Amino acid sequence: MAQDEPQRRSTGERATIHDVARLANVSPATVSKVLRGLGAVKAESVARIHAAVRELGFRVDPLAANLRRSRRSIIGLVVPDFRNPFFGSMVASFERLAEGSGYRLVAVSSAEKVEREAAQIEALLDWRVAGLIVVPTEARLAAETSILDQKVATVLLDRVPDESSFDKVNVDNIEASAAVIRELVARGHKRIMIATATLERTNMRDRLAGVMMAAQEAGIADSIEVVQCGPDVGTATEAMVARFDKGRLPSAAFALLGPATMAILREVERRGLVVPADLSVVGFDDVEWMQVTHPPIAAVIQPIDQIAEAAWNQMIARLANPADPPRSLEVQCQLDFRGSVATLLK
Repeated sequence: MAQDEPQRRSTGERATIHDVARLANVSPATVSKVLRGLGAVKAESVARIHAAVRELGFRVDPLAANLRRSRRSIIGLVVPDFRNPFFGSMVASFERLAEGSGYRLVAVSSAEKVEREAAQIEALLDWRVAGLIVVPTEARLAAETSILDQKVATVLLDRVPDESSFDKVNVDNIEASAAVIRELVARGHKRIMIATATLERTNMRDRLAGVMMAAQEAGIADSIEVVQCGPDVGTATEAMVARFDKGRLPSAAFALLGPATMAILREVERRGLVVPADLSVVGFDDVEWMQVTHPPIAAVIQPIDQIAEAAWNQMIARLANPADPPRSLEVQCQLDFRGSVATLLK
């Protein structure tokens, strides 16, 4: 066996439990008992098994183990972009929640592309995942038909569809955005620029709806300027360069997504302007750098840990009771007005 091993491993094949059993001169059942910590096995056999595991580089195949036990233990998480600090923090929160739960988390990115989102979900379904937690790229979930056909427990986050057969966890986008406009108006701002991504996303539509609701209440709806940005810093920067080139900036800018906040601040710096003297800035989403700039940037804070916990608990509940009707949960945001917003003279 020892002579055959280098040739077998050179082909890229994965060592099996039968390989371990042959090398340790025990039965596969005995190897399984030792690896799972079950049953009474002689100490010398245990030592031989562990030595064989090390020599062969054997690793348990969780998918095969799930199939043998008729139990699925993998939760798939699909987010739009690992580079976005909001989604990176979300993945970290779910990793903490998965620890010790009996489930393993597999996180993948859709790269903000519907086709990639569908491919990633189909791949996770091929892994026979127990459930899916997905931040959809657009209003409709990709691969929805496959998920429904396979009856896989699914929770949607952040960009949740208005109508859906799945559980949903969202934040109070409408009220949080309305609160920003009310505070800006209270501080004397009447001309406000809104930077938004595509309105195909339900969270963007809801945030803009909150903006316009509060603007109409204050009688400044005609003074709201909406600038369409892309989903990342590069495309958002292109949009901001074009807008700043037009001149006559408003007194305040409210970015409805993190990359747009960064794009606005980059353009302010590039043109030698000052926050908040030349432009007050508020961002939807809070990341650490926004708290340590000078001045610190005002933000709508989405409680990521609370959002992830609500989604995880809903997933566990769905797995336990698959026939229950879909639930929709809403988490409240917080508003932190920092030094990036000026109070205008009235």
